Amino acid sequence: MSDLFRLNCKLSWLKNNIFIDLMERIVRRPSLQFPGQWGYHCYEPRIYRTLAKILRNIEPEEFDILITDYITFVKRTQYLHSKQVNHEFSEICANTILYWIFARKGNPQLVELLMKKTKEYCQDRSCSLALILRTFTPVYCPSPPSGITPLLYVAQTRQSSILKILLQYGLLEREKNPEDIVFKIVFYPSRIRIMDDHELIDIQEDAKICLQLCARVLRCIPVSEFKRQQHFGRHPIISNWLDYIPPARYAATCELLHLCRVTIRKKLLTSNMLPDGIFILPVPVLLQHYLNLEK
Repeated sequence: MSDLFRLNCKLSWLKNNIFIDLMERIVRRPSLQFPGQWGYHCYEPRIYRTLAKILRNIEPEEFDILITDYITFVKRTQYLHSKQVNHEFSEICANTILYWIFARKGNPQLVELLMKKTKEYCQDRSCSLALILRTFTPVYCPSPPSGITPLLYVAQTRQSSILKILLQYGLLEREKNPEDIVFKIVFYPSRIRIMDDHELIDIQEDAKICLQLCARVLRCIPVSEFKRQQHFGRHPIISNWLDYIPPARYAATCELLHLCRVTIRKKLLTSNMLPDGIFILPVPVLLQHYLNLEK
């Protein structure tokens, strides 16, 4: 009973929809009564401060409710001040959420929750609820339309535990040029990762794991182009990077087992059934783990 009471107290700030409440507070401000005369720069800092206060110490249960509230807000199309304001407000909220989850916290549990709550919208890249396909500014500044995707940011910072989750949900297969993600892992210059607790993390070991994970997804990796870039003076984050890419991805014949994995995952991705669909396939558990990139 005490745990339930503690949780109820902790979630009291989410008694109402946080985004609807925040929108109401913004449009009630006297200085914002003339929508045609103000842009997002007038209210963006307030949105950021409000959400940052929540996201700074958020727990998984709270984050689940926050994302549910965001989905409800975006779907509630009749709740509009104007289409432009509604769009800008949603963009700023999405940018802030992605910034805190990927650039500040780097918590795999929160990323998993984000994927579970929003993966059904990922078939349509134009859908504002396909958060994982949106861009965000990894160094916070009030310009939501610019930035990079979470997958690209995670590749640059070599967050291997989070990259694994994104790959399991088929994010690399959705990329038009997936080799660009591998290229960032190998050559992006940063050698440390700084998260919200200001911990400095050596990411060279994570880079090795990231390369191995990508090799479980892709049929081939353009190693010759990577070597050419190295010849031109690009410096890889790890000198022996090629040791972590199987020869079957660039030189030898690709394994039949891996080709089957690529084909099955592609079929499941087309039906938006990654990764849950893997575990209803009539195959042994070991093969399910193989399809889910566990080995």
